[in-house]
Amino acid sequence: MAKTTFKTDTVSKVTAIMELLCSSHNSYSLREIESLTGIPKSTLHRLLKSLERQEWVYQDHETDQFRPGVRFFLLHNEKLFHQALINAASPEMKRLVRETQKTAILSVLEGTAGLCIYHVEPACPVKYVAHRGMSIPLHVSATGKVLLAFSTKDLQERIVCNNIPQEINKNRFKEELEEIKEQGFAYSREEWIPHAGDISVPLFDSRGLFVAQLGLAGLVASFDCQEEVIVKKLKDAAAHIKERL
Repeated sequence: MAKTTFKTDTVSKVTAIMELLCSSHNSYSLREIESLTGIPKSTLHRLLKSLERQEWVYQDHETDQFRPGVRFFLLHNEKLFHQALINAASPEMKRLVRETQKTAILSVLEGTAGLCIYHVEPACPVKYVAHRGMSIPLHVSATGKVLLAFSTKDLQERIVCNNIPQEINKNRFKEELEEIKEQGFAYSREEWIPHAGDISVPLFDSRGLFVAQLGLAGLVASFDCQEEVIVKKLKDAAAHIKERL
């Protein structure tokens, strides 16, 4: 991409940054963005940090490279984004329900809570009941913890500091979130609803961006000795959904 000359106004610089980040499957370093946009390094650093605080841009702190943030796409058209997720996930969720006789749940992060945007329930009379639009707290249940564990560090820190009940040991809770992120799933037993258990995994898009949670919920006893099998089924389903996003 050729270097371009821009006006001095901030809007044109922000537009140039977002167009670059959104036009490629690659992530970019600060130096690469400077070279490709022609924006001076000091100005660019300030704008990127501001965009990161607003979650329009995400910086991978292991590689220091930048890519678009999920909130940018959600602000573009949240309903369309949610429907794209549902369309991609629905076949896999229906298959999971047939194979496990548990309720499949698809949720996204909405402010300081999880939001169920789609669910599939088994035909059996005793089951976990969910509904679209259901709010899910982030400090309990595998669903909520996956949404929080895989959110951006800044957002996670704000939620843990300001929205988690005071009686929870926040240092231990942060450690638990790190463990969930490392193992790639969360499992909870009767944390939120009596007699209910759930296992959840993260969903990523084709760029590797975390976009949603996928989980199975049911009677807690039905998970006994089935945890590893269910985790594998969920991770396989998440991989197939990623290919469609």
